[in-house]
Amino acid sequence: MFQGLSTDQAPPISVPFRFFMMAPIFGMLISWMMLSFSPSEIFNRYSPITIGLVHLFTLGILAQMIMGALQQMLPVLAGAVIKKPILFASIVHTSLNLGTLALSAGFILSSKTYLSIGATLLGISFALFLFTIIRLLFKVKYLTSTVNTMKIFSLAAIITILLGLYLVGQHIGGNINEYHYLIVNSHIAFGMFGFAIILIMGVSFQVIPMFYVAKDFPKFVQNKYARVLLGMLVLYAIFSILALDTYLIKLIFSAIIISFAYYALYSLNNRRRNVFDVTLWYWKFSLYSLIVAMIIYALDDKSNDIVLIIIFSFGFLFALLQGMVYKIIPFLAWFHLSSKGHFNIPTLRDFIVQDNIKIQFFIYLSSVSVFILSAVINQDFIYIGAILFFVSNLFLLINFIIASIKFYKIYKIDPMSMYK
Repeated sequence: MFQGLSTDQAPPISVPFRFFMMAPIFGMLISWMMLSFSPSEIFNRYSPITIGLVHLFTLGILAQMIMGALQQMLPVLAGAVIKKPILFASIVHTSLNLGTLALSAGFILSSKTYLSIGATLLGISFALFLFTIIRLLFKVKYLTSTVNTMKIFSLAAIITILLGLYLVGQHIGGNINEYHYLIVNSHIAFGMFGFAIILIMGVSFQVIPMFYVAKDFPKFVQNKYARVLLGMLVLYAIFSILALDTYLIKLIFSAIIISFAYYALYSLNNRRRNVFDVTLWYWKFSLYSLIVAMIIYALDDKSNDIVLIIIFSFGFLFALLQGMVYKIIPFLAWFHLSSKGHFNIPTLRDFIVQDNIKIQFFIYLSSVSVFILSAVINQDFIYIGAILFFVSNLFLLINFIIASIKFYKIYKIDPMSMYK
């Protein structure tokens, strides 16, 4: 992914770091919200509280980490730099954070004013970000599987955002009719399988072989899976709006995604350099969670919806993004310092101590486990899960801050001072 990367191409390290740092802060906010409301409100998927929490997670955590990572990757993938990266990141980051808070508050407080502010700010953030992605991606001359998958992701992301803005408009206008929930299902499907899965596929095609010296994915997986998923998403939306049976489409979704997870695990389990790396725990836990989630999804049992959401969101998505960012932050710190001419630089493993990552992983794993228990045994377990989730995100933030402090402590030093 970063082969041939130079400081002329790469944005300042503060660009991705600001996005990565905000994700665990939103995680702690979600924990606080869970402790503030009754389990019955949180476990009702259509309650205003739940809708607000879902958007704090999808926008405040997932979109945050995705946008931060892509701003680092896009200049290399597209062979072009984002003009004025600090200004660009500041607009996207500020509007994303304020928009997420306003939109979630709008749902939770049933405030049309907050919903309007949130929709406007998020519209600005995503419009600027996606326009830039598309413009850069369609300039690429050498088309890799990752670039092609990113193009498909950008189309799915646009549809996801447009459906979301339409739904918010219905809330603002008080026009909640029978078609509203049909469009909700399409919005969720495009968010899960388009915005999330297709993007993760594209990133995995490059990140897994590069960071873990692992085998490439089969060519048919790299070249076909994202296109098939997008096509099936369109069919799913049409079937949903026409109130037709979507079960066969769900089975196809499940088969494709489980197959992707299998090949990803096969690649990680057959690495060319079999060196222990704690971030592999995040990736493997994430991929196994994805397989379990898709099996539950294929069973089409509505009584397991909450368990499905927990495993897919916390077990799969957030775990994978944490593992990815734990690799990106040390690499970027090392890269920027070495590019400046520093020689006395911590190793990639020393920027964030492996034992600290292990502690955070086990606390995170415990939080996900307790969340599942709260859905299947006793809803009151959610309070314990929320506390563990808070501590996990606090540790995640501390680990990021420690790496940042180590970086800036060295970065402020003139690398030529040792010769003076």
